[in-house]
Amino acid sequence: MTGPAAVVVGVDGSDPAADAARWAAAHAARHHLAVRLVRAYRLPPSAAAGRDRLRELARRQLWAAARAAHAVHPGLVVEQLDEEGDPFDVLLAESGRAQTLAVGARGVGGVPALLAGSVGEALTREARCPVAVVRGHIGTDEELRGNGGTRPVVVGIDGSPASEAAVAFAFAEADACAAPLVAVHAWPDRAEESGIPFHYFTERAAEEREVLAERLAGWAEKYPGVRVSPELVRGGAARVLLDRSRAARSVVVGSLGRAAVARALLGSTGRTLMRHASCPVVVTRP
Repeated sequence: MTGPAAVVVGVDGSDPAADAARWAAAHAARHHLAVRLVRAYRLPPSAAAGRDRLRELARRQLWAAARAAHAVHPGLVVEQLDEEGDPFDVLLAESGRAQTLAVGARGVGGVPALLAGSVGEALTREARCPVAVVRGHIGTDEELRGNGGTRPVVVGIDGSPASEAAVAFAFAEADACAAPLVAVHAWPDRAEESGIPFHYFTERAAEEREVLAERLAGWAEKYPGVRVSPELVRGGAARVLLDRSRAARSVVVGSLGRAAVARALLGSTGRTLMRHASCPVVVTRP
């Protein structure tokens, strides 16, 4: 990989990938970065003779994605890279110097790709930067160019180092686009779901709200212009965040990496959001 940090976009010729390029253009412009469009493709062993044809197709797809990005911000620096290789390996290498890695939620023809399958789950565990799954409502080109508005950035908080990284990303994003920030800490809505007596939730609610406020305090001082709404909510995290996604500009959550507990998290909250959220989902790592 060459050049300074950029917002990297995985391109595959699909409409969701074009939306990822549009989202990335707006995100990059707000953070004064370039966009780097990457089209990786594998050649079957018997297809060596078709290399030129595949490369030409990749370059046409990159050109279309660049056009989508420039429609949002005409003056944006947009780099294009077509590379022969495994998409996961190529994008993982690109993540090493990327500020954010963005992909569409579905591939060509509606077939789940990248983030919807095993490659995407691996990227959210192993990418060296936040991974944005661009889906749902992202707005028109004009809306993407503008800042402010009523749609908040929503961040899920569970007190882990992974959620601390999510909080950092969410505050920076809310500050850059002059949006409000909703910080959600969700509790299981029935005692039997967690094995904890029901009265525990009532007794600890005030304490947990104070802890949530303390976790946000340092970031609120760093970003005094961000309007923060802490929410302590009874309910499963996936359901609560899905509900908040309907009115959000993005939802930010943390991933713990390769551990079994992280795979369980992605199998519930993270995977549900990546497949069903009504807005882009950003997954961060510590």
